[in-house]
Amino acid sequence: MSESADLIDLQKRQHNHDKEHHQDIFNTSYPDRMNHYVLHFSKYVGRLSENNPDEQKPTEYLEKTISDCFIVALASANTLNLDIHQQIQQRHGIDGDTPEVIARELNQVDEIDRIDDIRTWLFNELAKPAGEMSNAMESLDHMEAMAVRETLEEQTMNIVEDLLIASNMMETHVGRLLNERWVEIEEESIL
Repeated sequence: MSESADLIDLQKRQHNHDKEHHQDIFNTSYPDRMNHYVLHFSKYVGRLSENNPDEQKPTEYLEKTISDCFIVALASANTLNLDIHQQIQQRHGIDGDTPEVIARELNQVDEIDRIDDIRTWLFNELAKPAGEMSNAMESLDHMEAMAVRETLEEQTMNIVEDLLIASNMMETHVGRLLNERWVEIEEESIL
């Protein structure tokens, strides 16, 4: 898959990856899948709260977090049957061809170029949707009256958009990050 793949191509690649390499999650019910993804989002918010704890290079640490979180956002969108590109068109009127073009259009943030500032910005931006999604899943567990699906859809899209903006701030290619991460995960699998 090329670096400049369309968002739907990334979603298809994620679907195939999940079906092949994450059967334990892929074969569960949709609510269980979404609960799993929400836990991942919370984990990534926690990862962003730390300032490079493993003494990794800050850029590599943030790129890994962005790619991991984007992979889960793709899986979440797939579970919800959301066409990310179509959603961005409806939400913002943006009709870019690639994640990088869309990210440039979405990025209305004043210039932030220091890696630690980008990490802090992304931490602040992801905390709310991750919390909203956790609240929705808890409401589902308690059978409380709440628009769970609508919340999950909206917050999944907010996460995708925040990740695109952060990748634009870093001047990195989402397709490249995802391809590298998929290959790494798939090489670790014995099947």
